Amino acid sequence: MLINLSQKEGYYRVFVGAGLIAVGTHVFWFMLIPMGLMLVQTGLTHKCPLTQFFHRTTGSALAHRYAAFLPRNNPQPVFIFTADSKLVFANQVAKEVLPAVQQFTDLMSDNIVELITQQSMRQRQLSLESGRVYSLVARGSQQINGVAVYATDITEIVELNLEIIDTQKEVVYAMGEIGETRSKETGDHVRRVAEYSERLALLAGIEKEEAELIKLASPMHDIGKVGIPDAILKKPGKLTDEEFEEMKLHAEIGYNLLKHSSRPILKTAAIIAHQHHEKWNGRGYPQQLAGESIHIYGRITAIADVFDALGSARVYKDAWPLDKIMALFAEQRGVHFDPQLVDLFTNHLDDFLAIREKYPN
Repeated sequence: MLINLSQKEGYYRVFVGAGLIAVGTHVFWFMLIPMGLMLVQTGLTHKCPLTQFFHRTTGSALAHRYAAFLPRNNPQPVFIFTADSKLVFANQVAKEVLPAVQQFTDLMSDNIVELITQQSMRQRQLSLESGRVYSLVARGSQQINGVAVYATDITEIVELNLEIIDTQKEVVYAMGEIGETRSKETGDHVRRVAEYSERLALLAGIEKEEAELIKLASPMHDIGKVGIPDAILKKPGKLTDEEFEEMKLHAEIGYNLLKHSSRPILKTAAIIAHQHHEKWNGRGYPQQLAGESIHIYGRITAIADVFDALGSARVYKDAWPLDKIMALFAEQRGVHFDPQLVDLFTNHLDDFLAIREKYPN
């Protein structure tokens, strides 16, 4: 048997055992003598069978204690960790799904002591190599002086959400193509503008989620063209002043079509439709906004739209060569376009050319 008593515990047992022997001998309570001898013997050897037994069963007792804290028949993985981050309980599903988990930090990065003292909750997603996705919810409890982590399989929900997003994208592109096809512009124009806009937004320091929103909304920049007569949209020659004034109405029409929606994509699209023809010097339309009073969404989409429009053949012009396009951007830097965005665009031109190659005319 291994030593399982400390030196202090040994001394204490010898002292108590000797006392029991003395009392038993003095008052003739002989049953105290064997107890005293046993305590003296275990104290001198620092080995106690009962202590070893209790050490072995402590883990089992704790497991039952923690299990009582949990919902019965939980079909999802459940873990419980002590305040020092050690795993003390995992149900069978948890052992099968995440067998390598031994520490709280294997699942979460939060402060475990803070979770316990505040009895608070934290949540995150965990993607496994198998393709399954779990939502992890960590709940601190002073009752067990630990943290329970519940893992819920949300793979089907994530896949369904991605399918909805893909469908939403297709609807957005289809809406954007309505305006483009009416003026005999290719549907790939809206896809390129979407990709250009997202890339430029990221270069400008916009967060990924917001850049994705711009990408989804920018295809509808010319949705207002649905309200412009074919005779103007499809005219091969230069527009008269009167025709151009009517063409400019598409910015207001697009804005009015989209502005009443509370959906983030359509709200963003309304801003883009309304402001992508504004100019940095205040001579654009429809509001003659200038500088940073033009929403960043409009400034980004303006560069994306013009770059693609100039590089594509239209009913009224041939496609421009790249050097001519870049010369125009250099000339219109700080005039038509946000100068900082032009610099970002120019310095990362290869990124945009790669997108153009991905979606050729």
